[in-house]
Amino acid sequence: DVLERYQQWRRFDTLQMGVTTDVLNRLFSNDIGPLRAVRDLGLGLVERMPKLKDFFIRQASGLSGDTPRLLKGEAI
Repeated sequence: DVLERYQQWRRFDTLQMGVTTDVLNRLFSNDIGPLRAVRDLGLGLVERMPKLKDFFIRQASGLSGDTPRLLKGEAI
């Protein structure tokens, strides 16, 4: 029951990360010129904007939003 509730709680985050990973994989495995230019521009912008970069890092690491205390390094 505990694991089932946890699974339901984290389901959206898991799905969102899976979709994001798939999109990034498709983006970076494609060498079409205009797509490459947009990709390089986006990476350059993120590199120049520390707050945006930190946002993406927190999203990818699962440390944003409604996360379990243990995942945030807190005692349970």
